[in-house]
Parts: sequence; C-alpha cells; structure tokens
Amino acid sequence: MRLGRRDIREVRIRRFIRRHFGVRPRSLKPYLEALRHSSSLGCQRDGLSSNERLEFLGDAVLDMIVVDLLFRRFPNGDEGEMTRMKARLVSRESLNYLGEEIGVEHLLDAQTGKAAVHASLRGNAMEAVVGAVYLDRGFHRTQKGVLKLLKRFDLEHRLQATVDFKSKLHEWGQKRKKKVQFKVTGEFKREGQQLYKMQVLVGGKVMGTSDGPSKKSAEQAAAREACRHIFGDE
Repeated sequence: MRLGRRDIREVRIRRFIRRHFGVRPRSLKPYLEALRHSSSLGCQRDGLSSNERLEFLGDAVLDMIVVDLLFRRFPNGDEGEMTRMKARLVSRESLNYLGEEIGVEHLLDAQTGKAAVHASLRGNAMEAVVGAVYLDRGFHRTQKGVLKLLKRFDLEHRLQATVDFKSKLHEWGQKRKKKVQFKVTGEFKREGQQLYKMQVLVGGKVMGTSDGPSKKSAEQAAAREACRHIFGDE
C-alpha cells in the first residue's frame, strides 16, 4: 500500500525525533505544531496552531536544561560567568546553527518560499521541537535528548570557549615570563569518536592533560586544567 504525502511526512518526523533526540514520539500533534510556521496557517484546515507557543515553552525548557548542566558542572562558578556560558549555548546563533546541522528546515511546514527559509526560522523551530518533546515525553527524557544533541555538536568545546582558558593561561605566562606550550601526546577513539590527548606545559612543567574531539577543544580542556591548578578555577 502506497503512503500518502501526509503519512510520509509523519514517518519522516518520527524518524527525525528518534534520530536527534533519542525518543519515540507518543503523540505527533505537538511535533506537527512545532514544525509549522505561522505563514502556513492560511492554507491549513486541521486546527493545528503555529509553533510560536511551543517556541516560548522550548526556550524555557532549554534554559532549565543548560542552567542545570552548568550548576552541576561548575560547583564553584560565579553567577556572571555561568550566565555568559548559558547565553552562548542557547544563543540564537547556536540554535540556528544546530537547526541547520540536523536539517530541521526540511520538515518545516512554511509558505515563505524556499529562498526565504532563513536562519531564524531554523532556530525558532529548534526551540519549538524541544517544547514538543517536553510535552510529549516529559522533562527528563527531553533533558537527556538535548544533552546528547549538544554533545554531538561539541558541547565541551562550546563550554570551554566561553571562558577562554587558553588565552587566560598565555596572558598569565607572559606576565610572569613563563613559556606556555601545548603538545599532542596521543590520538585514540572512544565510542567511535576520534579524540586527541593534549598536554600543556608551563615553564617546562606539565600543568594540565586532557582530551577532546578536536585539537582546539583538547587545548582548551588542558588549559582549563592548568588554570585550575594556578588560579583554583572550576
């Protein structure tokens, strides 16, 4: 039996949510709304709303997930620093980028024309989809799915890049005339992901060792370890 266009779309949405959020949709209604832009309402007769309310909900859920992550990850972090980290992780730019990477625009129900699918529509849809997952599967399943998605797109690098430990370390070394060097000490795979092991030396002494999915993120992680020894930073 051949599937109709509506059935094919629903199958695609189910696959999309399973793949990127790791949950099986129970009800498709919130996802259909999350992927409906207000421009499509004039030609729809199924009673579904646009994704604007779900954007509002998803924005709050994302904030809670990221705040919880930062609060636990940085037990000694100050409010200002964690606020900047949160702003970076859930910024419009980050959400637009994430939406583009996972192809959310290909499921958008919008009548803006192909050329008019700009970045903000992707970011708005990302928030709305998070709101839909929350309504359908609850906070903890949504939290798990969002963190998995962020990790997939280098969460650790984004966290560490918010506080530039590498620049902070170099600045400290210059003032005290201590040479700061980074050295790759190994490459390996963990759960199928390529990782680099990095060592940072300050004045010839090893001050930090860590790993990351890129040399840049591994440098930041090692620099953070060195800053923890030097400044007591978390």
